[in-house]
Amino acid sequence: MSYLSRMEIPDSVAALRRQQARWVCVGTLAAATSLYAASPFFTLWSITSAIRTHDMGSLNTCLKWESVRNGLKTQAVDSLIGPPHADDELPEFGASFASSAVSNAIDEEVRPDKLGMLVDHLMPQEQPSTPQTLFGLMRHVHMHFTHPGVFEASVIMPGHENETPLRLQMRIHAFQWKIHHIDLPAPRHAPLVEASAGPVPQPVTQP
Repeated sequence: MSYLSRMEIPDSVAALRRQQARWVCVGTLAAATSLYAASPFFTLWSITSAIRTHDMGSLNTCLKWESVRNGLKTQAVDSLIGPPHADDELPEFGASFASSAVSNAIDEEVRPDKLGMLVDHLMPQEQPSTPQTLFGLMRHVHMHFTHPGVFEASVIMPGHENETPLRLQMRIHAFQWKIHHIDLPAPRHAPLVEASAGPVPQPVTQP
């Protein structure tokens, strides 16, 4: 074996090791990406399981309470007050009073120690003849990423078919997906009727 042939062996071994290192990096990145993409689905499964079994301790750890309360306050104030009226003599005072009342009510009622009552209010009671399975709850939920760090799930609640879906928004907090925002079911807005400024067509009469 010539000296040149002996020198080619270490180069091929080094190239093989570099290729193996690249494959390890690619495999690790793919595995990490897959785990991250699947993690909110597992969290949502855990949330659904906790709701079904009434495990409020586990459900409590999945909620970012301050953010959830702030979102509910905004939704409630917008629903109660709506757009200001032109004939309102004290619009700022009325809006401020209503906002304070709603804020205090949500601070009082939306708390970890009252989580069980909140869940019972939102979720319909299971009928003995048609028990709701975990898969049955999950298969009606629409889930998708709206951002690499934001995951949303929505579901039409039984008894609220004519209203907007219940929507949950989850974000990463301390390496854990947590519910940051909840949109409660609300009446759907009626579509606007467009009016035409053109002439009204006249009916065709037969001669």
